[in-house]
Amino acid sequence: MIFKTLVMSNIRSYDNNRIDFPLGNTLFEGDVGSGKSTILMALEFALFGLGNQKGDALLRKGSKKGSVLLNFSVGGKEYQVKRSLVRNEKNNSIRQDKGILSVNGKKMQLSPSEIKEKVLNILQFKEPLNPRAQSVIFRYAVYTPQEEMKFILSQKPDLRLETLRKAFGIEDYKIAQENAATISRLIKERISYLSGQTADLDEKKNQLAKLKEEIQKNRDDLARLSSCWEKIEAKLEEEKEKIDELEGVETELKQVEAEIPHIKKQIGDKEKICLRYKEEIQKARAENQDKYQPKIKELEEMKIPSTVPDDILKKKVKFVKDNIEERYGLISKLSVLDESNERIENELKENKDKKSEDLTQEQQILGKKLEEQSELVNSHQSQLNKITERIIKIKTQKDEINKKLENLDGLGDLCPICGSSLDEKHKKELKNEREHEFKRLNSESKILDEVKIKGEKELETYNKEYESIERDLRGLELIFNKINEYNVINDRIKSFKTKINIINEDLELIMGDVGFEDVNHYLNHLETLLESLKDYKRAQDELKSIKYYYVKNNDIISDNTKNITIIEQEIKILKENLLQAQSKVDKMSGVMDEIEKIKTSHKKTDKEFQDCNQEIITTKTMIKSYSADISMKEEEIQKKKGILKQLNNLKDYHTWLNDYLIPTLSVIEKHVMQNIHLEFDDNFQKWLHILMDDPSKTGRINEEFTPIIEQDGFEQEINYLSGGEKTSVALAYRLALNYMVQKVSTGMESNLLILDEPTDGFSKEQLFKVREILNELECPQIIIVSHERELESFADNVFHIEKIDGISEVSQVNGK
Repeated sequence: MIFKTLVMSNIRSYDNNRIDFPLGNTLFEGDVGSGKSTILMALEFALFGLGNQKGDALLRKGSKKGSVLLNFSVGGKEYQVKRSLVRNEKNNSIRQDKGILSVNGKKMQLSPSEIKEKVLNILQFKEPLNPRAQSVIFRYAVYTPQEEMKFILSQKPDLRLETLRKAFGIEDYKIAQENAATISRLIKERISYLSGQTADLDEKKNQLAKLKEEIQKNRDDLARLSSCWEKIEAKLEEEKEKIDELEGVETELKQVEAEIPHIKKQIGDKEKICLRYKEEIQKARAENQDKYQPKIKELEEMKIPSTVPDDILKKKVKFVKDNIEERYGLISKLSVLDESNERIENELKENKDKKSEDLTQEQQILGKKLEEQSELVNSHQSQLNKITERIIKIKTQKDEINKKLENLDGLGDLCPICGSSLDEKHKKELKNEREHEFKRLNSESKILDEVKIKGEKELETYNKEYESIERDLRGLELIFNKINEYNVINDRIKSFKTKINIINEDLELIMGDVGFEDVNHYLNHLETLLESLKDYKRAQDELKSIKYYYVKNNDIISDNTKNITIIEQEIKILKENLLQAQSKVDKMSGVMDEIEKIKTSHKKTDKEFQDCNQEIITTKTMIKSYSADISMKEEEIQKKKGILKQLNNLKDYHTWLNDYLIPTLSVIEKHVMQNIHLEFDDNFQKWLHILMDDPSKTGRINEEFTPIIEQDGFEQEINYLSGGEKTSVALAYRLALNYMVQKVSTGMESNLLILDEPTDGFSKEQLFKVREILNELECPQIIIVSHERELESFADNVFHIEKIDGISEVSQVNGK
């Protein structure tokens, strides 16, 4: 992998910076806190995401969004990855947003974890895809932070070995051993459980044998009971058939016995009916002879009083009464109209002969005069109103002038009218003007008052003339109305007289020679005749009713005679049936005793049948229960045999895990670790030999990968070494670790190395030895982060980092 370009936006102390990484040895130098480590953090973030870091460790304080864009190449292919950080304004939390990965110019928008997965595949780093973990291979093969290297060296041996196992990728052996031990323990627990499950297998087999013996015994009992049951059932059926036969006879006997009282009752009822029919015949004959025949004769001899129908007589009476009543009413109204006519003639006098056309013409003339007089009155009133308004306005103006004259001294220094200075002379002029205006208004007011008085008198005259014309018009309208009323009354008088003549003619046609003075006698005669007709009609209705009852009685005599004959025949038949029934009862009297005897025997047989049936049911239930128990026992035994087989297999697995797999894994891990240790120790000694100033001091790596420093054959504590010597040990350990991780990591090519503060505390001689190490590494791209300016002499490219006002700036000092 070769880095090409890094662009940081709002990342820690960087606001917006671009760095182009050349090949060769590149030095990033600057003071402590200038932002050198931020570049390395940004490179790791671009490739693998936040890992176990928090977002606020990278995003610039106060920024809502930040991003890192990295261009790099692997195996001749060009890649670009961009990751973003976004701040949530509500809770101030920071999250990774979706990023972009470009492969040879083809862009893909991916989630943070998807980008990490793609990058690990590109770099061929075979490690878990945990989004919250750093890349172990990258940390120990390419870039190991200074603080992390110190942490590894200061760890306890067992913890350091755990860390190095992860770095070398051989922790899988230990994990496999631990997993195998866990599985072995679980298998052992399962073996213990299954052993308990199969402990009672022989006991279950014995129980099964006993159950089979019991079920066979019950099956024998069932065969015996079934044979007995069949015999009892046959006997029971035979007795039941006999009982059914006798019960049929019994039923018939009971029916016959029940019919005897019924027959007797029917005979009695029918004899009573015959007696009632005979009594009704006797009563009907007596009623016809004594009551109906004499009355019929009397009514048939009665004569009709008039041949004229009663409805015609009623109409005639009503016609005469209505016309007489109407005639008297018309005569009364005519008298009233004559009186009214005479009164109106007296009121009209000479005007009664006037024509309506003349009256209408006079009315139109007076109406026109009234309209003209009304316009004159309104016009004169309008002029008076204007004069009155002017008088009121003049009075208001006079009051305003008086008010202004009174307030003349309080106007101030300036004239409110012309704006000039208001002195005594000017005040006097104003006063004279207002007094002159007041006199003019008084003169005008006096003239208007005179005109108003004159106008009011003229208006009064005009109003009187208007009222006079209005009175004449009303009088003319009254005459017009009286003449119309007079004419209407005369017309009604003529109409009434005509109606009276018509009524007189109609009455003469009906009454003939009877005069109006005898009309009441005539009406009484007609009404008496009507009453006689009503009596005759009632008598005929009574005759009709009596004849109906007479015929009805004859029908009763005829019907009852026939019914008596029929009932007497039925009584004869019933008496014969009664004799037959009594004969049957006498013959079947011994059946009841026989039925009782057979029923007692049948009840005893049924009891035996029920007891046998209950024993069969119980035996079948026991057989069914034993069958279920046998099936259950067989199933349990079969299951336990399967468990036993599984138990034997698990014992084989347990033996294989404990005796073969776990020891083998331990041997393999030790062998691999020994090989790594040997090569790691060779590399450490090589780099330490180059870096260490004192030739009497040598170093090696023990089996726990702890660096051991010796001087003249004696071990020396690292804490007692000088600062430069400690850094030499750390750098030698880092280079050996980087070399081994690159070697054991599948697909990892050693073409990039990042060194973070590798020369802290070095002497000048040691610094120059770093050049020798870098040349021997033969790495195409080495990135060094340091505050040592002496490294500039053997760096191909130098970038200077400086923080100004809290913002880091990167500038290239020189380059090849």
